[in-house]
Amino acid sequence: MPRGFTDQEKQNIHNRLLETGKEAFGLYGIKKTSVEDLARKAGISKGAFYQFFSSKEELYFAIMRHYETVQHERMYDLLSKNSDNARVQLKIVITSIMDQVDKDPFTRKILSGDEFEYLWQKFTPEQLQTAMEADVDFASKLVETWKEKGKLKVEDPKLVTGVFRALFFLYLHKRDIGEEVFPSVVDLLLESSIEKLIEE
Repeated sequence: MPRGFTDQEKQNIHNRLLETGKEAFGLYGIKKTSVEDLARKAGISKGAFYQFFSSKEELYFAIMRHYETVQHERMYDLLSKNSDNARVQLKIVITSIMDQVDKDPFTRKILSGDEFEYLWQKFTPEQLQTAMEADVDFASKLVETWKEKGKLKVEDPKLVTGVFRALFFLYLHKRDIGEEVFPSVVDLLLESSIEKLIEE
């Protein structure tokens, strides 16, 4: 029977699971990563793992939410700064985030077809709803910020969320679109989206 942990130990282990889990999932994917692997990398037993997460899928979801929260905060901070050209500012920020997503092993693995399909089937409706609500909350903050600056054409946070998600999910179809033209396609769609969202 796993021994009890102090509150500080629980926090430290939880953080280690997020960090080592992100690394393992990025390298091997969720199907090739076992609970035993995750526990060993975090320095705990398999039994102790279940004190923190009910499954490796639940850990994966927690890592995704943590990663998205960090990216949301970074994006909001950058877009809250004053700029003479809101369109250019938005394009620079989104391009930076998308480049990071494309280079990060964890998010690259998510955007591989098999991984995404597996996760989509494993996540509960409640988890998917939580993710959507978090994205809409983030978009709502952006909408309020841009409204105050008088730069916004679209005021529906769900529509803004849909645009961001559509751009993100393009990476699922990178090979279908064509890797050579993919950067140009993303740039064109991003330019068109920003033109519809933001006043000059």
